[in-house]
Amino acid sequence: MTRALEEAGSSGSPPAIGAHRLLGDGASTALVRPDGEIDWWCAPEMDGTPALWSLLDAGGAAARWQGVRMARADGVPAGSALRTVLHHPRGRLECWDVLAGRNEGQPSLVRLIRNLDGELDVVHELALGGFDAPWASWSPGGAEVAGGFFVRVAGGRELETGGPGRDDGRWRCRHLEAPEGEWAGLVVAWGHLPDADPERLLGILAAARGEDARVVAPAKLPRRRSDRAVDALRVLHCCTYAATGAVVASPTTSLPEAPGGDRQFDYRYSWLRDASLAVSVAALIGRRDLARRYLGFVIDRVGDAGVPTAPVSDVRGDPVPPEREVPGVSGWGGSEPVRVGNGAGNQVQYDALGLLVEAVSVHLQLGASLDPACWEVVRAVADAAVEPDERETSGIWELRRPKALVSADVGRWLALDRAVWIARGWRPWTRRGHWKQARDALRGRILDALDDEGGLPQSYDDTESHADASALMVVVFGMLGRRDPRAGRLVDATLARLGSWPFVYRYEPGSDDGFEGREGAFLPVSWWAVAALAELGRLQEAEERLAALDRVTPRLMAEEIDPENLQSLGNVPLVWSHMEAVRALYVVDAAERRRRHGAAGLWAWRIGRHLTQRWHGPERATSGR
Repeated sequence: MTRALEEAGSSGSPPAIGAHRLLGDGASTALVRPDGEIDWWCAPEMDGTPALWSLLDAGGAAARWQGVRMARADGVPAGSALRTVLHHPRGRLECWDVLAGRNEGQPSLVRLIRNLDGELDVVHELALGGFDAPWASWSPGGAEVAGGFFVRVAGGRELETGGPGRDDGRWRCRHLEAPEGEWAGLVVAWGHLPDADPERLLGILAAARGEDARVVAPAKLPRRRSDRAVDALRVLHCCTYAATGAVVASPTTSLPEAPGGDRQFDYRYSWLRDASLAVSVAALIGRRDLARRYLGFVIDRVGDAGVPTAPVSDVRGDPVPPEREVPGVSGWGGSEPVRVGNGAGNQVQYDALGLLVEAVSVHLQLGASLDPACWEVVRAVADAAVEPDERETSGIWELRRPKALVSADVGRWLALDRAVWIARGWRPWTRRGHWKQARDALRGRILDALDDEGGLPQSYDDTESHADASALMVVVFGMLGRRDPRAGRLVDATLARLGSWPFVYRYEPGSDDGFEGREGAFLPVSWWAVAALAELGRLQEAEERLAALDRVTPRLMAEEIDPENLQSLGNVPLVWSHMEAVRALYVVDAAERRRRHGAAGLWAWRIGRHLTQRWHGPERATSGR
């Protein structure tokens, strides 16, 4: 947590984005600051109205301990249970936070605390509601919050006043006491009367820690920086809506990509891009059961349409609510507007369709079988990619001003290339000549757009040839092989224009994309640079870049980072950032095996992984129906 703790900032500053840790239980999500304050909690569901939100406004609702400062924050960046040690005038306080109750449909926030040096005597402050809804209406039995939910609080003794500066009726304080070394508990529960007996709560804590251990135990971790892969698994678990298998892009909304600007968006929804990456990474990491689950959500979402008709849905598979602004919330560091909903629901993103078929191919490479529903989606996407389409699209950057994006053709090429490979191995009787012809034509069109320096423009009608990091997909996904001199020139030209060591911007900073301010470097494409260099066989460069990213990037990665001051920017955590980190680690592992053992050795290793995973788990690449 070194980088994250440096980000913690001074009092009076907005809470450092990269200093948070994530709690998640498959229904709701929360963020914990180093000082133990919970400044974000979306409950009872992760895309619902936030109950706690001081993350976006210092006057917002929060759960905090009075009179404490951080002593030590647990190095685990995400999980069902998190530990913090706090300084208090009466001694060091050990606090465990747990999200529980998902299985009963009654989510709860559990806070267990004890004094390691003396008797426990501490006050806890709590305010609920107020975000895009009235503040909680408190009564002796609890509080009524948005959506008609009644929240009850148990544990300790309720104080008559709201505490210093808390006399407006919004805050409630509880006094917790216990002998030295013994636990006291506080429970904030949706819809039921909680039991705050410490022994019972310790049982809940043990169960949550056991679940966290089970998430990681079966994984086949990469050889280097395996902690990053563990972090990614924990983040993925916390950001998965258990009822459907949907993966949210991020559990937060409106953290700024450019502080003081208007680049704030709601990411608490499930993007086709992120779900596809989750399938790929879960397969790579040996969790074929998870890959099957994430793929099942996507296939079920497609239904009879054949091809995904929207790049994003809510966690239940329904359309995303329209984007709108939330009045009365000042925003992180004064960055307004604060938004809920998302405007990407009607966009066209061919790059995301390519990532979907790529995910199926990775899943199959690592031992899965192919069922009819999954194959029908692959075939439908490939057939759609064959059809000429000159429309301007928004792409995976979700541009509000659509363009004739080169990355759209890269996505179509990827979908066709992987569909040809899947058909050859699993449906050899399929007519695929038209797929090959369209794939080769797309490749020719893309490579014809290479400029004099070897780079690719963002769009075909870009007369000034503005660089775009999506060009790295040409190398990462093998359109240009490592022996093709154009591959190295493409990577070098892209990094020269967009690099800020060791980070990479997704497109040229300051570009007119319809929003104010200059955004930070984009973490997912910063990991793409590692993978691209490894694919080229430039292993030393890839390892140097990987080591630098690992050293300066928080364990809980946001969407972006300011290369100059290393401040995290954008929603946190971003699943995409974590997925690309893991994929880069596996690409570097593969490149090292190729260097040591040659191409034959690399293929032997891959075949061995395929057979091992197939032997140990006969899961199918299935729709989940």
